[in-house]
Parts: sequence; structure tokens; C-alpha cells
Amino acid sequence: MKRKIIVLSAAMIFFAFCDLQVTISQTMDIRDKNTTIQSISVTIGGNFIVNGTFPASPTERVDQFITRICLEIAKSQNTKLFDVIEVLKSYPNRGITLVRSNGEKINVDLAKYRLTGNFQFNPYVRNEDIIIFPQKDKNDIIAVTGAVNKQIEFEFCEGDKIEDALLFAQGLNPLYEKVTHIEIYRLTYEGKFDTVLTLPLELSYPLKRGDRIKFVSNEPRRRNYRAYVDGEVYQPGWVYLPEDGLPLKKVLSQVGGVRDVADLSRTEIIRGGGVHQSVYYGQEFEKLLMQRMSVIKDVDSVTFLIDNTLRIQRGALAKSLTELQTSNEQTQEIIIRDGDYIYIPRKIDYVYVFGQVNNFGYIPYIAGKDYRYYIVQAGGLGETAKNEVYVIKNRSRAWYLATEKHVEIEPGDFIWVPKKPIQDFDYYLQRIGYIGSIVTGLITVIVLIIQVTKN
Repeated sequence: MKRKIIVLSAAMIFFAFCDLQVTISQTMDIRDKNTTIQSISVTIGGNFIVNGTFPASPTERVDQFITRICLEIAKSQNTKLFDVIEVLKSYPNRGITLVRSNGEKINVDLAKYRLTGNFQFNPYVRNEDIIIFPQKDKNDIIAVTGAVNKQIEFEFCEGDKIEDALLFAQGLNPLYEKVTHIEIYRLTYEGKFDTVLTLPLELSYPLKRGDRIKFVSNEPRRRNYRAYVDGEVYQPGWVYLPEDGLPLKKVLSQVGGVRDVADLSRTEIIRGGGVHQSVYYGQEFEKLLMQRMSVIKDVDSVTFLIDNTLRIQRGALAKSLTELQTSNEQTQEIIIRDGDYIYIPRKIDYVYVFGQVNNFGYIPYIAGKDYRYYIVQAGGLGETAKNEVYVIKNRSRAWYLATEKHVEIEPGDFIWVPKKPIQDFDYYLQRIGYIGSIVTGLITVIVLIIQVTKN
């Protein structure tokens, strides 16, 4: 038994000693590596933020090395990280030459590396390497448009092909079902069209400086066309449409139809929220167009500004939809389009009376009654009430004198009684003063005329 214990103890001591040797060996390797890291130097030359020889690590690749150098410079100058990134963008990412100590030259393409992750374009640095940045011209580019995932301009390098253009454009856009061909637009040295090449999708076709490439395909029209229906319908919410829209009746069928309490006479179809919105055409531009050749007086310009702003913000369809309750085919002519907003309010069986009445508020609507009935129901006119009474229509907010014969009170209308201005003694004294000054002026003029006539 004692022998077994002795053997086990010896084995444990032996393995512990082996582990210690491995640890010491690893520590020595790390020290050796650190010693190696400190001994590497790399030189930067050409068109870069700084030229010179700098310490480097053999575990760094070209992009890590140059980014670190930029960060160290920024740190010494208290420059923000965002500014460092912008500075790096102003220097070449392609056509960089890495020259080894043995004379070997390697093409470094950091733009391709960042897209593909291929280390072939971003090698490790070695001791005594030289990194040479080429000059960068903002016009030395290739432009890519059309049926690609990203419309882009990228730095041109000798040897670029169609496949490189497609790489930088991040491939063909899968929404385009058929890319039939490509078009290459080339200019002469003087900036005139040299040629327009129409080619099949040949990825190995070589490019030239300044080429502009279009991957040709008809644009897909699949979009999220929709309108919003709100108010007294059974299923308020988004309604999905084709590009050319849907008749109103079909739209309302998608939301389960109209409820019995809906007031179709006050339904609003609001259109125009996106009509005046684009890159080159906005609301301010539309206002300037409307005012450019206007002949209105200054006194009318304020009210026009209000009306025009309402027109732009809410292009409401001025039409009652009461015929929806019937089989009238005219409603089929109302086409709901992308971005429309349809609001169907609840029936209002009240008229609101306010202003100089004794009890302002809602009065139950009774068909055929005129404004006098509702004023009586509101407690009658107050002592300071003016003689004129206004009816403000619910839907249009149009104002009418209540005494006009054609004005009919409808559910939801407003009746407003304005207030007489207070005319105290001071008021009349001022009026007499104004009249007296006018009379005095007239008498003076008459006297002068008489005297001149006598002479």
C-alpha cells in the first residue's frame, strides 16, 4: 500500500514539473514574440497623411497598420475618431503597392478586401516593408447604375473588369428579374461621347478610365401601394392597392364596409401629402410658383397664404359620398391611390351655438329649423350681441350670414353670434374729435379758396 502511495506521489510530482516546463516555455515564446514585434519597422510613402518609418507588428495587416498610424497621429493632435475616418476616405484605398525587402511587389486593394474579406488584397506587413500610396484624382472613377444593389462610384485601377464593377455595386438587385444587357458610356478626352457600348453581361470585359456602366433592366413596379381608411368602418386600417389604385367601393370592402352610424356626407378623402414631396419639387417651391405671377393685393395675400397652405397640406376631395349607400355607379369613378387617407366620421345630430348667447353649447338638430330656433334653444341673444349671425358649415368651414335665404342648417354646423364693440363716453368723444378735425380742415380750405378768388 505504501509503495502505491509513493508511486502516485512521484507521478504527480513528475507531471507538475512537466507543466511547469511547458509554462516556462510558453512564457519564453511570448517574450521572444514581443521581442520580434518590437524589432519590425514598416515605411509609408507616397500620397498619404504621413510619410516615414514606423514600428509595426508582424500580426498586423496593411489596413490595421495604416489605421493605427492615423489614430496615433489623431491622438497626438486631439482629433476626433470621426475626423480620422473622414481623413482616411480622402486617401486611396486601391492601387496601393506593398514592396517587400526582397523586391517583391504586391498589389493591395483595401476596397476589395472590405467587401470580400479576401486576405489576398490585405496581406500581413513584414520587417522593412514599404507601403506606397498612389495619387488620387476624384475624376478617375468608374460609375455604376441600373439594376444593382448599390449605385456607386469607385476608384479605377488598371485591369478593372465588369466583375469588379459588379462587386463594388454589391451585385445585381434580385428585384430585377431580367438584366438583359449592360451599357458602357465612354467620353473622349474633351468630354464628348466617344461611344456607347451595348454588351451582354460579360463579366471579364475590361474597363477604361471614366467608364459609366448601366446594368439594364426594366424597373420593377412592385411597391407598397396603400391607403388608410379611418373612422366608422368595421376594420379601420391600411388597404393595399395596385399601382393604378382601386375604386372606392372596393377599398371599403377591404375594411368590412361602412357602419350604420357613418356620416357619408362628411367623408373626406385627403390626397396630396406626397404630391409636393420629391428631391427637386417641394412645398416651398410650389408656394413660390403660385405666387410668382399673382396679381392679388397685399390685403389678400395673407388669406391666400392660408388657403394655399391648406391646399398643399390637405388636398381633400370635395365630394359627398352619400351615393355609396345606393348602387350609383359614379362612385366607381373615385379611384383611391397610394398615400390617400379616407376618413368617415360618425353622424352628428347636433348644431353648436356659441358667441354672444346665454348658454353656448350643442343643440340637438331638427331638420327644417333655421338659426333663430337654435339661438332660442341656447338661451337667446346676450346683451352685447351684434345683429348679424354667422353659420359656419361643418365640412367646408365656409362662413355665411344666417339671414341669407339659401343657408340651410345641417347637422354639425356652427352658429356664431359676434359681440358688439363697447362704445362708452370716451369712444364717442374720440369720434367727435375725429369729425371736428375733418370739419376744421374743410373750413380752412374753403376760406383759403375764397381769399384767393377775391384777390
